[in-house]
Amino acid sequence: MTEPKALGRRPVRHEVLPPVLVGVALGMAAFTADLVPEAVGRFLVPTFSSGVAWGVVALAVSYYAATLRSALVGGVCTLAVATLTYYGLIASLSRQWLSGSAPPPDGLGSIMRASAFWLVGSMLGGLVLGHLAHVFRASTTSNAAIALGVAFGLLAGEAAYVILYVAFVWVGPMDLFVWTRLGTAAAQLLLAVAAALVALRLRRPPVSLWAFLMAAALSTVASIAGWHLVESVRTTL
Repeated sequence: MTEPKALGRRPVRHEVLPPVLVGVALGMAAFTADLVPEAVGRFLVPTFSSGVAWGVVALAVSYYAATLRSALVGGVCTLAVATLTYYGLIASLSRQWLSGSAPPPDGLGSIMRASAFWLVGSMLGGLVLGHLAHVFRASTTSNAAIALGVAFGLLAGEAAYVILYVAFVWVGPMDLFVWTRLGTAAAQLLLAVAAALVALRLRRPPVSLWAFLMAAALSTVASIAGWHLVESVRTTL
């Protein structure tokens, strides 16, 4: 009885362990990117501590999963563990909330609310990205093109939202902070484009470029609206 049980647990362990390890590394990298000086952080944040960076990693983990279940597990575990690692490091190593000098919004309660909010988002995003990665790898060329287009829109949405917000809504001065945000958004867009180009080269047989572009355009518009809602909720945490 012991041997069959051990054999039955092995596939589950093989499904869960790689994304968990990747998630821990991703959360630690994002925390480190927040600690470095701003001159260095503006290059590290788009790579390790942004929605597009985490989304690309989740897609990559899910793409190499053998089954749909493995892809879903990979996407959810990668993002959820990364979120827990990131906010766990903030709570344990950033001690402002322990000293009475920090205002209430910066305290432990704010960290817990933010971690809960992004944990839910990570689980939902992991399911979506895991499914898209599996469809792109295993489905027909038309479905693969649509899946990749939708994934690109989800990856590019945050950066596109920032650029549109600064261009049409922002009424303050164009200071260093704003230009830094625009530079970060541009880097995130380039990362999303690079990920899409790599995916297009990986897919055999190749997908329809027209179908990919149409799906990407529609998905980007929907993603921008979604990020507007996310930012509205996040500012209240």
